[in-house]
Amino acid sequence: MRDVTHNPDGDPAAFDPTDLDAANAWLDDPVVNALHEDLGRQFRALPPEQQLAGLIPELEKAQERYDEFAGVVADAPVDDPRRILLVAMGEQVEMFRARINELGGNA
Repeated sequence: MRDVTHNPDGDPAAFDPTDLDAANAWLDDPVVNALHEDLGRQFRALPPEQQLAGLIPELEKAQERYDEFAGVVADAPVDDPRRILLVAMGEQVEMFRARINELGGNA
């Protein structure tokens, strides 16, 4: 792994999401993390019906991506690193469902 840092003030078009080192640097960047936390707090402060209106379509998309990717890695070896991503995607789906249930929606 090469040492890569993320420049939050850099050109977004220059970001290559297929570069795992660049993606990890982006995910580990404190400015990016703070922004995600701020946006999450703002979203959770919205009335439940507004949150549900945003969460339900995102749950549907996340479930669709999970199902599609699960089909891709179905025959992959147990130690295939893509399985880690599949688990993370499944956890994301479950987090959407849990939040929707907390808000009184049916997921």
